[in-house]
Formats: sequence, structure tokens, C-alpha cells
Amino acid sequence: MSHTLTRLILGTALALVPSLPLAAMASDGIPTAPTPPPVQRVMRTDNAAELARHIAALHTAPFKDTAGQPFHFDSLKGKVVWVNQWAHWCAPCVAEFRVMRQVQEQVGADKLEIVLVSRLRDWEKDQAYVKEHDLPWRQVVLDLPPGTSLELYADVSMNPPDQPAIGTALPMSTFLGKDGQGLQFDRHPVPVTQAGEPQNPHDVDLLVKTLTQWAAKVAG
Repeated sequence: MSHTLTRLILGTALALVPSLPLAAMASDGIPTAPTPPPVQRVMRTDNAAELARHIAALHTAPFKDTAGQPFHFDSLKGKVVWVNQWAHWCAPCVAEFRVMRQVQEQVGADKLEIVLVSRLRDWEKDQAYVKEHDLPWRQVVLDLPPGTSLELYADVSMNPPDQPAIGTALPMSTFLGKDGQGLQFDRHPVPVTQAGEPQNPHDVDLLVKTLTQWAAKVAG
């Protein structure tokens, strides 16, 4: 078969194949855009009462350090504190650690203290993870039996509108000012990829700038 005849046959066949749609079609026939993959979003508590309730729980709940001694967040007054509630099995939690290191290095460890808060059920394995990955931060455990720590692990104002039933969402980051009062409560202060890279480097710059400004303020 000649090359000319082959091209003619292929061209005719392709012409008979209907073109594939570039986007899904809605029921009314209007093309709809493809659904983007899920990404982390900054979810910030804008409700002052919810933030105050959470901060009060942080200051009154029983915490212990790795030596088994009582720990109180009031002991860190004078620094801005990044309280990170996490667990070793939580992929979004551990993905944030690279950015947390970067932010603390830029702000200064003398100005920004990072505290990792574990639940009692995760405490031993969380400590093992910290040691294995050489995380430099203070670890504390919420010394309450499972099922009694709802105040610190459920915040309905942090739930996205399409997921109103979420009860415990990790990671959860709370920022305390130098006076120990709450400044901000975020689910993802810097949304990251699964590899731990910031989805938008500008988010890192903004967080560093904000924390540096907070650290420069005189405690009340």
C-alpha cells in the first residue's frame, strides 16, 4: 500500500471520529470546568468568642512535658508561641514541619517558640517520630483520657462550609502573643504540598513578617 493511500485512509478515519469534550457537560448543556484536585486552604477562626474559648482551654487544660512534669503555656510569656496540635499518623501534620522550620529560622528561635501538642493516645509514638526526624521543638501532651479533650480538638468555626460535621481536625495551629493571649487560630497557616513545599511561597513571607511584627511588640 502506498504512503499516499495510507495517509488518505487514516485521514478519513480520523475525520469520522467525534472530537472529545474538553470539559464535562452540565445538565443544561453548558460546559463546566474540570474539578481541581483538593488542596490545603488557610482556614482561620474569625470568631473572637471561639478564639477566646480555645485560648482559655490551652491555659487551663492539664499538660505534661517529656519528663512527666506539669507544663503551662504561661511559662512561655515573652515569646510568640506557635502551638501545633498534631499526630504522627497525620500526613498534613508532618508535611508542615519543613515550613515550620523555615519560618522559625527566619523569625528567630529566640523570638518564636514552637510547641508540639500530642493527644494521650498518640504520645509515645509522637515522641518516637520527633526523635527519629530530629525535630527541635518542645513536646507536651494533653494529659486527658481519650474522649475528654473535645474543647481543644473541635472547633466548628474552623470547618469548611461544605464539611460542617468535622469534629477533630489536625493539624491545628494557634498563635499566642508575648502576653500569652491568642492572636490567631489557623488550620493551615501555610498550605503545603504532600512533599512539604509551600503551595505559595508568598504565604511563608507573609507569616514570617506577621510573626516578626508580633515578636517586636511589647507584651502587655
